[in-house]
Amino acid sequence: MHQRPEEAERLLLDLSDLFRAALAGPREISLSDELSLVRRYLEIESLRFGDRLRVDWQVPDALPDLTVPALSIQPLVENAIRHGVEPVATGGDVHLQVATNGDWLEVTVANALPSAPVRPTTGHQVGLNAVRARIQAMTHGRGSVRTTTAEGRYTAVIRIPLTP
Repeated sequence: MHQRPEEAERLLLDLSDLFRAALAGPREISLSDELSLVRRYLEIESLRFGDRLRVDWQVPDALPDLTVPALSIQPLVENAIRHGVEPVATGGDVHLQVATNGDWLEVTVANALPSAPVRPTTGHQVGLNAVRARIQAMTHGRGSVRTTTAEGRYTAVIRIPLTP
C-alpha cells in the first residue's frame, strides 16, 4: 500500500488518538467524541481495505447531549469488520445507526455475515462483554447491549437511557 505523506501523517494522528483513548482507562465521553473515534478508526481501516469496506452512516445532525463509556461503539465496529468484512474476498458492509427511541438512545452496528463460515469459532467475545459491562456500570443496570443474527446479518444494539 503506497500512501502520500499527508495520508501517512493523518493515519499516525488517528492511531495516536485511538491509543490515547484506550490507555486513558474506563471513563465516559460525549457521544459525539465516541463517534469521532469511530470515524477515525474507520478511516484507518478504509486505508487497509479500500473498496472492500463499505460503511453506511445513519447519524442525525443533532446528537443527544449524552455521555457514553469510552470505546463502547468502536469495539462493535471493529468486530463487524473482523467478522463481516475481513474474511470475505469481496469485503462487506458495516452499518452504523444512531437514533433515539422514546427515552432511549439506540446505537446499532450491523454487518453482513460471510455466506460460508471461515473461522471455526465465533471469537471469545471479550470486546462485546467489555462493552456490555461498561454500559451496565455507567447506567446502573438500565442500559444494555443485545446482539442478534438474522437474515445473514449480525446486529449489535446498545441502549442507553436518555435521562439518568
